[in-house]
Amino acid sequence: MQYKKPEYKKVSSFGEMKNLVASKVPLSLQELVSDKVQKAESLEVYVICDEHANCDSLPLRYGMHFETNSTIILSRIAISDKLQTKSDRIGIDANFTDSNQKDQFGHFVIGTRHGFNIPVLITVWRNDADTERHLSDVMMSLRKERMLSPAALVELHPDYMLGKIAKHSDLVMLLGKKMSDEQIKKMNEIVSESVARTKSALDERDQALAERDTEKAARENREIDLAKEKEEHAKTKEREEFYKAESERYKREDQSARRDNKQATLSSPDTLVDVLERQIYRGSSCTILIMGDGSQRHMKTSTFDPSGSVTAHAKTLKGKRVRISCWDPINQPGRWSNEGYFRNVYAVE
Repeated sequence: MQYKKPEYKKVSSFGEMKNLVASKVPLSLQELVSDKVQKAESLEVYVICDEHANCDSLPLRYGMHFETNSTIILSRIAISDKLQTKSDRIGIDANFTDSNQKDQFGHFVIGTRHGFNIPVLITVWRNDADTERHLSDVMMSLRKERMLSPAALVELHPDYMLGKIAKHSDLVMLLGKKMSDEQIKKMNEIVSESVARTKSALDERDQALAERDTEKAARENREIDLAKEKEEHAKTKEREEFYKAESERYKREDQSARRDNKQATLSSPDTLVDVLERQIYRGSSCTILIMGDGSQRHMKTSTFDPSGSVTAHAKTLKGKRVRISCWDPINQPGRWSNEGYFRNVYAVE
């Protein structure tokens, strides 16, 4: 592909930038890249000629350097979940065509820059490791002290590809072969400061990652606890509504019994062990309840449960604590309840 200096309109404020790009790209860098990934399109990235990416990373790692501001086109983009040291930057894995028209892959860090309406390349490396971070900072530090140049790094590119420059100490060793003792001493001082600075930055990143993971775990635990709380609340509400319905059902039965000049008495709470259907008792087909205290209650179904609804409800209460109702004449308490008859079954807490 052909690289050229792009002609982009410069803007001087966020408001102008918003008006300029609102109809074309999202304002958020994350949204911009995500949109490109979803549409499987390429992403144009600005390469500033006198900054680290063009003067250090591209020369050593890809053997290329632009004399003027240029752009590269990234494709097959995947957004990285690695934490960036600055909020206006994101990491992406992508391919691009180098200056020799060869397809290349890299781990890119891109960011926003005041005055530009497309992302700016911050750095790029081939290997996803902290050693590359140290190498980048050492290259940049030596270049700024005029002890290294983009041209020299392009010459060292074959060594990098052969694995002879895998970390910053490898670069220092190769450079030292062509330096005087005084230059080596100065280089070592620069490298020492660079390594300390990079180590500090990596420690801050690791701490931020640990805090993010801790916060994520805490958030997930809160969500789990909230879900459990909601589930328990729903169960409690359902249970309360169930027992309320049971209470209302008994009130209706009691009213019905009173209209028939009877009283719907309730037994003491006990566990309903089993419900036996179509049992012959005293010559009639009955439903029989087996209670936890060993007693039995029976009901003639053809007379008192022709639809089977009482029996069906009783079966849903097997294993639960219940109270049994029976209709006794108002002037004869215990007349039928003492003989083991029943009319209905109610769950109790």
